Amino acid sequence: MDENVRLSNFFFRDSRARIDYEYFGDVLSFDTTYRTNKYNLICAHFVGINHHMDNVMFGLAYMSDETETSFQWLFKSFIESMGGKQPETIFTDQCQAMMNAIELVFPSSQHRLCQWHISKNAPSHLGHLNTNQAFKGMFMKCMQSCDSEEECEGVWTKMIHDFVLENHSWLWGMYKIRRKWSTSFSNDRFCAGLKATSRSECTNSILKDGGKKTFTLFEFVKRFQEIQKRWRIKESEEDYKCRHKFLAILVKNQPLLRHAAFVYTLEVYKIFEQELVNSLDIEFDSLPSFMGNPLEFAIRSLGQSTRVRNVTLDVETNEIKCTCHFLRLLECCVDIF
Repeated sequence: MDENVRLSNFFFRDSRARIDYEYFGDVLSFDTTYRTNKYNLICAHFVGINHHMDNVMFGLAYMSDETETSFQWLFKSFIESMGGKQPETIFTDQCQAMMNAIELVFPSSQHRLCQWHISKNAPSHLGHLNTNQAFKGMFMKCMQSCDSEEECEGVWTKMIHDFVLENHSWLWGMYKIRRKWSTSFSNDRFCAGLKATSRSECTNSILKDGGKKTFTLFEFVKRFQEIQKRWRIKESEEDYKCRHKFLAILVKNQPLLRHAAFVYTLEVYKIFEQELVNSLDIEFDSLPSFMGNPLEFAIRSLGQSTRVRNVTLDVETNEIKCTCHFLRLLECCVDIF
């Protein structure tokens, strides 16, 4: 309540959302939007990804402002209502008040900034560099293509030196928060392949579509529930398809594909199958040794890249790791095949 005893902030979820969060709450996308109700309150929603790679809604909130205090209240309310479970990774835009609140309320979560928003915002700060393809290539490599922190630091240092950017205030500010936007600093944390808040942006569009600025809070929450209902019906339909395996396997009797088709949902299986096909483009960079533990393999892509990645196999635990870290990010990696 505000000083006039009027409702200013509230958070809403139903019982099913708690169950969904238990299953799919490892990755969280959070965003705010405007012009959805007659009171001009800010609408905020928590979105995740289910086992069919579709959006799932964990909750809805309205806030009177976007201060750090309001975000702290909202995030604490969300966590308490979900039994204290912290997400593995949370994606947001670059709002300082939001960033401060997340650091306090989600101390064990990896906070990632939306790369799409950064790319959209960067041109207003880069001036003549916007037309320099060499600079843009190095900046994008730092953002999403470096395998390790050391590689990212090296590329960034070279970029700053080559283009004489030691005094560039925006780039210096971005460097200070690099752990929130460069994938090389977060590739040990599960993120379901996300790099942006596009899931939230899509939800914003759906919430606004057919909605009215004259809606009361009751009318908007009712619309929110209708959208949830449609998404849950679709999830049930996809579950049915998975149980009855309406699936065409690329190589019908291939044991690995048959096992993947049995354990994965249809959408996740398609990702796995594509990675298996892509593995045909992989070769050993040097002759592997099958002695010792763990076994180590140096591999590279045929004719398209000079990048060499290292795959290790622990023969005692059967644990596989790759320096691309994609196995951890999306639970599937072309290099291990």
